[in-house]
Amino acid sequence: MSSPRHQAAHWFTRLLDLPPDHPDRQAFSQWLAADPRNPAEYQAFSELWGSFSSTAHTQSLASAMEQVSRRRFVRNGALGGLLLAMMAGGVLSGRGQGEQILMTRTGETRRVTLDDGSQIVLDADTHLHVLLGASNRQVYLLRGRAMFSVRHAPTRPFTVDAGAAQVRVLGTRFVVERLAPQVQVSVAEGRVSFASQGASMLLTSDQVGELDGAGHLHRLQRSAASAFSFVEGRLSFEGATLGEIAAALSRYRRVPLQAVQPQAHAITAVVQIADLEHFVTLLPQLAPVSLQTQDGVTLLVPR
Repeated sequence: MSSPRHQAAHWFTRLLDLPPDHPDRQAFSQWLAADPRNPAEYQAFSELWGSFSSTAHTQSLASAMEQVSRRRFVRNGALGGLLLAMMAGGVLSGRGQGEQILMTRTGETRRVTLDDGSQIVLDADTHLHVLLGASNRQVYLLRGRAMFSVRHAPTRPFTVDAGAAQVRVLGTRFVVERLAPQVQVSVAEGRVSFASQGASMLLTSDQVGELDGAGHLHRLQRSAASAFSFVEGRLSFEGATLGEIAAALSRYRRVPLQAVQPQAHAITAVVQIADLEHFVTLLPQLAPVSLQTQDGVTLLVPR
């Protein structure tokens, strides 16, 4: 069984995409109540990522407190006091050995070599949490897109947790992109297990898999190479939806893009990141959309 810290990281990553009424939130509340260490570890991740004040996380913890209050150990005051301290801004657990927080700002990419020799290239506006243990290597993709070049280690599998989807490898090169609620995995070399909610698929070289908004895994008929182009200063799209394009471009713009109909159209294009704004002005020529700025967001509105 994984440690409370790994479990907390998984729950934090998972909750980012879930609506308030999703049944997994009940399971999360039960997990919090199951062990006095769990709330403290979850609080640590919330504080590290500056999300503890968000409505989703606060409601989840409040729900858990209501359930836990019925338990014997809360009546004794142990966990009840801990939760009250947490909600008041309590204790923040320190990061352990082999643990890293990796982030990039809008318009920024970053290359990082991990202690095991694996490399990660973060696309712009991407957040990762890395936990390297003696028997496993775990990365939590909280936001954005990253390329992984994994050093082969048969006794230490490498897993990327993207909320509803998990990617597991021994040694390979691949990209994981979180497009809430979708997750896409593109493989350049090696083999990758792509799993969600008990279902899984095996992806090999030049294959792309997607967890769609309905929670189904399927392969996309496109080359994996497009997902790797950001490393070379380009954004490549092959049969991409407006939602995919808006997400990719927004990582490099102060004013984000939002597609009113995110699943509409299939667009193929290559964009130099340095020339991104010119490409945005050309979008109405590539698809039947108009550009409208509203409340600090550029909307792609169907024509």
